[in-house]
Amino acid sequence: MKYAIVIFGGAADQPLEELQDKTPLQVARCPTLKRMGQTGRFGQLTALPEPIEPTPDAAVLSMLGYDPLTHYPGNAPLRAVGLGIAVQPGDWVMNLSLLSAPGGLVGGFDRAVLPPAEARALLAGLVEQLDLGGATVHPTDDGLHLMVDPASLGRDWAELSTAPPSVLPGRTIRRMLPTGGEAGERLQSLIAQSEVFLQGHEMNQARAEMGEPLVTHLWPWGQGQVASLPGWADGHGKSAVLLSQDPAVRGVAKSACLGWMAPDPGAAVKGEDERARHDPEGDLVRLGCAAVEALDAVDVVVIDAHEAAQAGLDGHVANKIDAIELIDQHVLKPIELAITARGEDYRLLATPLYATLTDERRCESLPVPFVVTGYKMQGVVPRPVTEPAAEHADLRVDYGHERMEFFLKSGVRG
Repeated sequence: MKYAIVIFGGAADQPLEELQDKTPLQVARCPTLKRMGQTGRFGQLTALPEPIEPTPDAAVLSMLGYDPLTHYPGNAPLRAVGLGIAVQPGDWVMNLSLLSAPGGLVGGFDRAVLPPAEARALLAGLVEQLDLGGATVHPTDDGLHLMVDPASLGRDWAELSTAPPSVLPGRTIRRMLPTGGEAGERLQSLIAQSEVFLQGHEMNQARAEMGEPLVTHLWPWGQGQVASLPGWADGHGKSAVLLSQDPAVRGVAKSACLGWMAPDPGAAVKGEDERARHDPEGDLVRLGCAAVEALDAVDVVVIDAHEAAQAGLDGHVANKIDAIELIDQHVLKPIELAITARGEDYRLLATPLYATLTDERRCESLPVPFVVTGYKMQGVVPRPVTEPAAEHADLRVDYGHERMEFFLKSGVRG
């Protein structure tokens, strides 16, 4: 029996005025998703419990059947693993984002504020001015960087609470500052130092003249320590592959799931000037092709497509609708055709994992729709796979990590 899961990232949303109070999922033309809703088992899922913030890696970890309250180590250590950065046992790892928050109100972060190459250059100068207390910074190519606080320094960050930048837009820096005793105070001081340095930076003077967003703060978040998790294959008795362009999601596969592979189906096309030019449709075509090929090698294929979430964080409604349609066309349709053509029992699941609120440009852990087709997963009433329809679904999964057991084993002998 073959299984496939297509994750529509943060495709869920709230009704938008410019869409006549409909969501992008309601407006998007998705024939494959629509067909699944007409024949399959339809339900509603809450992927992440409080206080876990909505990030792709935490949501995918929950999707795979791990309770994030017990097993989620933090975004930064998973990114370190996914990027191949060596971290020693006991080291603490944090992400470092760049924010645009003039006047204290967050407007954007990371790529939306500054291209990755420029972010690396700015970070190099910024790090020299900050009191890192012995911690080291690892610049990366995607504009989101890592700070490692070695275990030898003996600092404990366990009480620390931080917010990912994906939940910051529209909120004030003061409201979302890190908290947690002495550790929280250290990071608040780091953020304040970065604000002073960036305030008069010549780059910001040039950006102000050109009407571009100012870079105002360095934002640490996602802290944690690399941890070993129970092997996925040992728990479920099936081989699997996870495909994703997100380093932290690939870190989930590499560090948490023994026997899993984490191929990168291709991301940006880079020119000689090192500026990344993204090709979302090409990325999704490669993702779909890699997923179809993987069906021959393993029992379970999980595909994480993030394009709709990124469009939502950019505040582009039309782009989000386009992204949802492209995921349906280039990922969900090919995998449906391939898995049904095999002539054996199968199950296919399609779902977002959380909501990206496009009008607020941030993520939120709202209930989302999901649909499963295939072996013993026939629905009684055809449903559109949308947020309003999910509110009336009789199948509800209140703990996201419990859905994998249902998907793999419900009604299956042995």
